[in-house]
Amino acid sequence: MPDDYMQDKFLVEGAVKPAKKKTRWWVILIDIVAIVAFLLVIAVSGTVIFVSRYYGEPFYVNGMSMYPTLNKDSQIYVSSTKEYRVGNWTDGGNSVGDYVDYGWAKYDKEGKWMDDLHRYDIVITHYRSDFDSSGNLLANSNLKIKRLIGLPGETVKLEYDADSPAWGKTTIISKDGSEEVLPNLCEIEDFGKLPSGSIYPGMNTARVGTWTLGEKEYFVMGDNRASNFSKDSRWSDVGAVKSDYLRGKAYIITGLRKLANVDGQLTPKFDLWKVRMPWNFINLEYKK
Repeated sequence: MPDDYMQDKFLVEGAVKPAKKKTRWWVILIDIVAIVAFLLVIAVSGTVIFVSRYYGEPFYVNGMSMYPTLNKDSQIYVSSTKEYRVGNWTDGGNSVGDYVDYGWAKYDKEGKWMDDLHRYDIVITHYRSDFDSSGNLLANSNLKIKRLIGLPGETVKLEYDADSPAWGKTTIISKDGSEEVLPNLCEIEDFGKLPSGSIYPGMNTARVGTWTLGEKEYFVMGDNRASNFSKDSRWSDVGAVKSDYLRGKAYIITGLRKLANVDGQLTPKFDLWKVRMPWNFINLEYKK
């Protein structure tokens, strides 16, 4: 018998295929997670590039003066329990550890953004108290975010309205004498109940009146008009806001950011899990 008998008998034509190895489930899971994370990073990066190009300046919301439009999804850190609770209309300014709304405002140094400024827009502004007698901005000044109510040259008349207690009745009187009653964007039920069961008390009835604006003046108010939750143009020490004080027009909220103490100042820190996807952005433009 030839020595190569066994070799010839089991000769296989073509390439020899290696034995298949079983792919473990956890390897597949890691691959999926890595792909999802990569796509998420790409989406977030693309979003940041888009909004920074088309909307200009980032901002975060401190406090509840614009509740329930802004900071309704905020998370308040309770240091005693080391847990979070949902923010409500009675909360004051935010502090370290809180999650607050973060978004983008339209702004340019040339002031062209003001060509797109309309009633009921949400503006970011300084008050006259933020400047010294020489018109210089004070070092400890803070920007405020409010809703634009009255435009230059108009007269704003604010009254209590039992049918709309959350916002009252706002009438705009133009220079030609024509009147327009503005729609109320918030009602009592929009503010929700406190854990104690308390219901929103409605607007501060002591802050009603009539204000006539100059040619370069605006009247602003917060959406949270009860008590002293929003210090705005209704206050005599605030009054009308000059056009030079306006710093931007808020457009969109893209998510929440966590407030941290950086060199003694509150600073919003990025949190991937608090970012909204573009289809879930909160558009702040008012549409009639």
